Amino acid sequence: MKRNLSYSLLTALFWALSFSPFKTGFLAFFAFIPLFLLLQDKNIKEAFRWGYLTGLFIAVVTLYWIGWVTMTGMIGALICWPLYIAFYAVVHTFLLRRLSTVAFSILPFIWVAIEYSQAFTDLAFPWNYLGYTQSYYTAFIQYAEYTGVYGISFWVFLINVLIWMILRQQGWHGRRWRWIGITVVILLLPLVHGIPTLRHQRPVKRDLTVALLQGNIDPFEKWGAGKTERNFQIYERLTWQVMPSHPDLVVWPETAVPLYLRSEREYLRRMHQLTDSTRTPILTGTIDYQFVDADNYNYYNAAFLFEPLADGFQTYWKMQLVPFSERVPFRDFFIFKALKDFLVDLALGVGDYSQGKTPTIFAFNPRTPRHHGNQQDEGNAIHFAVPICFESAFAHINREFVARGAELLVVITNDAWFGKTSGPHQHARFAVFRAIENRVPIARCANTGISCFVDAYGRVYDQTRWYEQTVSISKVRIYQGTSFYVRHGNVFAICISILAAIACVVTMALKPQVSKADR
Repeated sequence: MKRNLSYSLLTALFWALSFSPFKTGFLAFFAFIPLFLLLQDKNIKEAFRWGYLTGLFIAVVTLYWIGWVTMTGMIGALICWPLYIAFYAVVHTFLLRRLSTVAFSILPFIWVAIEYSQAFTDLAFPWNYLGYTQSYYTAFIQYAEYTGVYGISFWVFLINVLIWMILRQQGWHGRRWRWIGITVVILLLPLVHGIPTLRHQRPVKRDLTVALLQGNIDPFEKWGAGKTERNFQIYERLTWQVMPSHPDLVVWPETAVPLYLRSEREYLRRMHQLTDSTRTPILTGTIDYQFVDADNYNYYNAAFLFEPLADGFQTYWKMQLVPFSERVPFRDFFIFKALKDFLVDLALGVGDYSQGKTPTIFAFNPRTPRHHGNQQDEGNAIHFAVPICFESAFAHINREFVARGAELLVVITNDAWFGKTSGPHQHARFAVFRAIENRVPIARCANTGISCFVDAYGRVYDQTRWYEQTVSISKVRIYQGTSFYVRHGNVFAICISILAAIACVVTMALKPQVSKADR
């Protein structure tokens, strides 16, 4: 019992130290070794139990920060996320009992299939991907432009398997040295692509100057009575502060305007007046609504783009909502509908946002105001998309934005909800992968740290600090062409998942071997 518990806790410790803010992602190469030891003599029932407990430990040390804003969200994460590790443990044990050591050649495929499944359904929460542990090792992860983050996860898991094969060898004979050699080659192989890629960059299409405004407003106070005017004045002042740098675009963070801006005539007028006076497009986060009928409406977490001399504004409604925080999963089913009403009534931090359906692509002419009538000079227009907060964790959503024409991704978020925890650090590192996968630059604007820029090769620059009211102004370089990932999507993850399924089906026909657990 103590040995099993030690292995379980050690796995969680390796996971915790592999993710940001720690720059020790190399520990992920050993993260599954204790779990392999834990599962080597377990039956299916024991594997599920210990897998779930290990997943619970991992969730506690990597996702604890969710509780800073919503206890319901944290409880949901602690209940649901460990099921992925439990499922992996069951499949691991199933394969091991039928294939013995050969099973380890299949396990990287199983793991990627499990990760890929986490990006879909109302419970989607693709946060603790192994690949994200390597975000600081830029030269090693450039091939994500072909495989997405899933290819990096496959590589990390494969290194775990190879190290396991080294450790299980007895003595320092030729076989162990062969495994060491294979491990070194696989470990360094990504550099064959990564180093040349960073040296020989794509042709430049254009440069933009983007200003990120970090208002550093306490999210627990900004929604209070009488706070709207103060919030608005802060962003008005910061907007004028960046004007000497002549930005092509000014970005305010998620819900910078904490009201239904569409229907607040005074603040809507001031937004138009500000863009007209500065002659600069302004993107802001806000909340929005749409009437369904005379008595009912949907409300959304939204982004509005205001342009000089334009009559209206462009709108995007967030499509991927945080489960048990912004939306109760499967809310249209009876039992979940009742749960939604119950949780909202208890005021446990559960929102009731509706999901946007359209992956909007914004367009504006840099330093060339649109005229009345909303006419665009398409030859000069910049096209960009706005993943709002949680959406930056979804590779396929950001890929769809770029496939639809976005040349730039502007992430707006309000990570101040999570205080000085690891959550904002983990969240910020997703931008590294979204940039590499799509070969587009990213401007990330947070209410308070971490605001930053990421070039199309995943290099972070001009990063702000936490709890600081500041601005970050920088050049954003847009390159010509698109990536393999943009053109073909998650073909790698899909093929890996199909192979994993085939391997499991074929293995079912094999006779299980007798293990210690059966004796």
